[in-house]
Amino acid sequence: MNYIKLYLRFIIIYMKGKLEYHLSLLLELLANTILIGVYFTGFYVIFYNFNTIAGWNKYEVLFMFTTSWLAYSFSCFFFWSPMRDIGELVRSGKFDLYLTRPISPFTYLVLQQFQYTFLPRLFFSVFFWIYSLQKLSIEWTVRKISYYCISLLSAFVIFSAITVITGTISFWTVKSEEIVSLLTDNNYGLKNFCDYPIQIYSKGMQLLLTFIIPYALTGYYPVANLLGKNLQPFWLPFIAPIVAFAMAVIAYHFWNIGLKRYGSTGA
Repeated sequence: MNYIKLYLRFIIIYMKGKLEYHLSLLLELLANTILIGVYFTGFYVIFYNFNTIAGWNKYEVLFMFTTSWLAYSFSCFFFWSPMRDIGELVRSGKFDLYLTRPISPFTYLVLQQFQYTFLPRLFFSVFFWIYSLQKLSIEWTVRKISYYCISLLSAFVIFSAITVITGTISFWTVKSEEIVSLLTDNNYGLKNFCDYPIQIYSKGMQLLLTFIIPYALTGYYPVANLLGKNLQPFWLPFIAPIVAFAMAVIAYHFWNIGLKRYGSTGA
């Protein structure tokens, strides 16, 4: 089955439905654009008062968190809405319909929607990512470009795996929206902590963001390595692909365990 062609068809159907209420769609995009604009305004206010944060200048921090945001935005296009809404599907019993489709429930959950509200975040991320790169003097070589691309892919997998794991909890708790938001929402969730150098946090928080919920591997460590920052231990910037693979395996098996645990709660 050609999943790309199927996904494009689903997107067309999904967006046609949304365009029936075009004012609502435009307001959603506008609200998200304002929200992200306010975030970047806050960023510039911080650096208006401080020249550096933990030895990182404005452009270095900007490059770091836009790198993370790029991977996060693409991940959310696919996984944010399905994992946020799965609790309601389980509560209402509508998840039963996904079990009757000719493709796996997980694939159908992902393919049937497109989280367009992350488009403003992606636009701002790309814009400020390019802007920050122009201000930095990174000598790009084939090795560095390969390393950066692998790091971006690893970040995408890490974000996706964490989102899937938190959403899967709905098979036990029936309600996991708050957990998904707590761990993955970039506005007020734990994800927000990886937008700045992790040295500003306590040792416990640094360990949490590196080894337990490894958001620091999505931006901080790869970019610190590219910028020539002194990191200890030296191997931390290179473990993102290993961690991403491990988390993908965990998310896959956790989802399958949850799926076997599922019992219809509908009327």
